[in-house]
Amino acid sequence: MDTTTFTLSKVRCIPMVKLYTLDQAPKLIQACKDSGVRAVNVSQQSSDGPGLLKTLAQEQDLLVGAGNVQTYDQAERAIKAGAAFVFSPLFDERMIEFCHSRSVPIYPVTTQANLASLHKLQVLGCYPVEELGGLGFIDRMAAEGGFSFFVAGHIDESMMNHYLDNPHVLGMTGSWMFKDAENWKAVTEALIRTKQYWLS
Repeated sequence: MDTTTFTLSKVRCIPMVKLYTLDQAPKLIQACKDSGVRAVNVSQQSSDGPGLLKTLAQEQDLLVGAGNVQTYDQAERAIKAGAAFVFSPLFDERMIEFCHSRSVPIYPVTTQANLASLHKLQVLGCYPVEELGGLGFIDRMAAEGGFSFFVAGHIDESMMNHYLDNPHVLGMTGSWMFKDAENWKAVTEALIRTKQYWLS
């Protein structure tokens, strides 16, 4: 397991930033510092996503990745902006090869164990996890190829134990901790609660 994936597997719950704009970056960074969050995932499907990723990636104590990456160009821009890891809901072979060539771990989604093995992937994404079959799907894929997973997709705080207790789930990403948007006290408190799942 590479160093980045190992770190994420210890953090377990990786907040996903997708609603904020670039001018909100200072307050977002402060909330991360105040809560002690160690990793975040910035969606690349918003207009400010690439800029937010680049800004957050400059923080020394924060491991920042790109989320919801759907094209090769988005992956290229994200890594150039400083993404340390990539979440993609697709299985784009060109994107996977590019990330590997840059030594950036990518966690794509596939239902085909042989395809994942062909690309030497040991850790996959599973999102939207419920639509793919939840823990039943995860257990089947793990049995077929020994894979581990990062899960996402409409997961809220109440569902975290359900997934994180599974031995094949390394971690999860979601945006529930930002539901109060600019109530930064509530956001910080929600971010602090994610730390209960950290592994020493």
